[in-house]
Amino acid sequence: MPELSVVLVNHNGADCLPATLAALRAGTRAEHEIIVVDSASTDGSWRDLDGVRVLRHEKNVGFSAGCNRGAEAATGEYVAFINFDASVEDGWDEPLLNLLREDPGIAVATGLLVTPDGATLEAVGLEIAPNTATYGRMEGLPRAAAPAGPVDVVAASGALTVVRRSEFLGFDELIWMYGEEADYALRLSGRVVLHPGSAIRHENGHASGPRQSETRLYWPSRNRLILAARHLPPWPFAVSVAASAAFDLASLLQVRRAWAARAILRGWRDGLALVAAARRDRTPAQRAAAARKLVGLRTAMHEQRRLERLRA
Repeated sequence: MPELSVVLVNHNGADCLPATLAALRAGTRAEHEIIVVDSASTDGSWRDLDGVRVLRHEKNVGFSAGCNRGAEAATGEYVAFINFDASVEDGWDEPLLNLLREDPGIAVATGLLVTPDGATLEAVGLEIAPNTATYGRMEGLPRAAAPAGPVDVVAASGALTVVRRSEFLGFDELIWMYGEEADYALRLSGRVVLHPGSAIRHENGHASGPRQSETRLYWPSRNRLILAARHLPPWPFAVSVAASAAFDLASLLQVRRAWAARAILRGWRDGLALVAAARRDRTPAQRAAAARKLVGLRTAMHEQRRLERLRA
C-alpha cells in the first residue's frame, strides 16, 4: 500500500497533464500512487496514462467534487491534491510528509507556489480577505524572499495541499470551484503549515481560462456570498457583502462588457438564493473563530492595490 496518494482533477489538460505527471514520477520520493479524476475532458487527455488510476466522469463535476472522488478512491495514508497544470519540484513531498508525520496538530501541509521559471513567488500560503476571497501571500516577490523554515499560514492553495486521508474533511461540493480553499480553512480546527523546502511551479488558471472570463467572474461572486453567510458573524457578514459588491463593481468597470455584467449578476442571484441555508451551517462560536482568520479590511485593500499594480 502506498504511503501517499496524489490526486489531480483534470479537464482538457492534453497540453499540460503529461508534463505534470512526468514531474510527479521523477520528483516524488515517497511510495505513491497517482489518481487522475477526469472531469468530462473532450481532448482525450485521460487516455493512455501509464501507471495512473483514472476516474472518468462524463459530466464536469468541478474541482471540489473531483478532489473528493479522488480522496475516496485513495489508499495512501496521506493524500496530496495537485493542480494538473503544475509541475512539482524534485523532492517536493518529503518536507510536507515530515510535517504531518511529526506533528499531529498540523492538519494541512503545503509548499511554495512559484512561477513556471521558479524565480518568483505566486503564494506563500493564502490569506483570506474580509469578502472571503483568497490571495497569495508575498505574490510577485523574488523567491529568495520566502521564509527560511516552516511557517503557519491561514490557508493552503488547492494547487498543493497535503492532508492525512483519515482526517480529510472533504471540500464542499456546493463550492464548485473558486472558494473551496477558504471554506476548508475556515472549517478547520488544526494548523496549516507551509514548508519552503517544497514547491510547485504553477501555470495559474489553465482550466478556467483567462483572468477576465465569465467563469472567473461568476463563481467567485456566487461563492463569496455563500462563504460569508456560512462562516461570519452578523457584522463581519455585512462588511463582507459590502466588500464583495465593491469588488465586483470595480471588476465590471474594468472589463466593461455585457457578458461580464451578466456573469456577476448571475453570481449574486445564485449566491443570495443560498444565503439563508448557509447561515444555518455553523454555530456562533465557529463563526467567531472563522472571522479571526480573516485579514483586516485596510490590509486587504492595500494588498489589492499592490496586486493590481503588479498585474497591470
